[in-house]
Order: sequence, then C-alpha cells, then structure tokens
Amino acid sequence: MSGSAALPLGLGRALRAQARAAIGDLPLAGVCVAALVLSASIGASMPGDVAAAPDEAKAAIAAPLSTVLAVYAAVMAAIYGSFRYTIDRRGGVVAQRATLQPRRWALAARIPFTALGGALVGMAALLGGRAAVAATLGLHGLEPADVGAAAIVGAAAAVWGLSVGLLVQAHLPSLFVAPLSLSAALLVAAPWPAVAAWFPLPTLLRAADLDLAPLGITAAVGPEPAAAVALAAAWIVAVLTAGATSFLRRDLR
Repeated sequence: MSGSAALPLGLGRALRAQARAAIGDLPLAGVCVAALVLSASIGASMPGDVAAAPDEAKAAIAAPLSTVLAVYAAVMAAIYGSFRYTIDRRGGVVAQRATLQPRRWALAARIPFTALGGALVGMAALLGGRAAVAATLGLHGLEPADVGAAAIVGAAAAVWGLSVGLLVQAHLPSLFVAPLSLSAALLVAAPWPAVAAWFPLPTLLRAADLDLAPLGITAAVGPEPAAAVALAAAWIVAVLTAGATSFLRRDLR
C-alpha cells in the first residue's frame, strides 16, 4: 500500500473508533446535564418581580446573561474536554489504541469529536439558562447569534480542556487545571481589566461577539473583535501544540 493511501486509511480508522466511542459518551451526557442545571439556576436567579415590565426593560435585564452563560459553558466544556481524554487514559483505552494505530491519527481524530462535544455542552448551558429566563421573565426564543456563540465557545473550550489533559495526564488534577487555566482572567478582571482582556477566555468571548462588560472589562480595553479572533485562535493552537507534543513524545502506560 502506498504512503498516500495509508495516511487517509489510518485517519479513517481513528475517526471510526472515535465515532463508536461517541455513541456511548457518558461523560458528555453527564457534563451536559450539569451545564443545563447550573445555567438554569443562574437564569432562575433573575428578578421575577419585573415579569410585568415592558419587554425592552426585561431584555435589558437579561442581556448580560448571554455572556454569563457563555462563561459557564466554557468552564464546563473545558472540564469535558479534559475528562473525556483522561478517563480514556486511566482506563487504558489510549494505550490500547496506540498499539493499533499511529498516535498522531488517534489524536487528530479525537480533536473534532471533542470540539463537537464541547459545542453540545455550550448549547446545553444556553438552553438551561434561557429556559429559566422564559419561566421567570417571560422572554422566549433564542437569537441565532447566541446559539452560534455558545457553540463556538463550547467547542474551543473543550479543545482547550483536551490540550490541558494531554499535558497534565493525571485525571483529577486536570479536572481542576483545565477550567482554571481557561478562566484565570475572572480572577484578574477586577483589579486589572486591561490585562485580563488579553487572557484566553475574554479573547474567546470577544471573538464570539459577546459583551465583556458583565466581567468588568469594557470595550475600550483589550483587542478589537477581529484581532480577538486571531488571538483566541493563537491561544488554542499554542496550548494544543504543547499538549500534542507531549502526547506524541512520552511513553503511554
């Protein structure tokens, strides 16, 4: 078999293996339920005494919710991305597949399925929050921009979590390191908003065209939306490159 034919074949086998694993992806189901419940609790905390107010007033009150839900989606998706890899590693799945297919194809096939799972987590967070807002404020419907932002943020955050899992390897530590490394800007935003605006999570949110004001970061600081897209991509590529390099070079046990 020629080299040109072997490469797609190897990737195809890896993609089929990931597709079979995705059918019974219990971590994804669990994280989606958690994201749904957590975001619903946020939406339910909206003041119910304004339910009789005009729609414009209710929309203004609920406007920051899109950013808040995106933050929760990012955190939960990062946990999913890390958890989905480390649980396979702990169970010996990663080492077993490494004996059947080149590691680079196994990793390349894992990335899109991780991103897809993260997008679903983002959608679950959005739906939970919006369902609660519909019940408390009577605001119904989803804006296409919010749907797209939730999917983009969730997918990117899941790839971030996968990358951290590849670096940390240990199951429990990566569950903390993945979301904390992504959301570190939340700790810096209050004292140094101009610095926090350049961190991974704010740049990702701004790249998804979300308002950072609920995080204490004004539009006057940080990269412009177009530059935020490039910077967010650079953050993701950098951490994924580090994780992939570690994965391809180390011994698997």
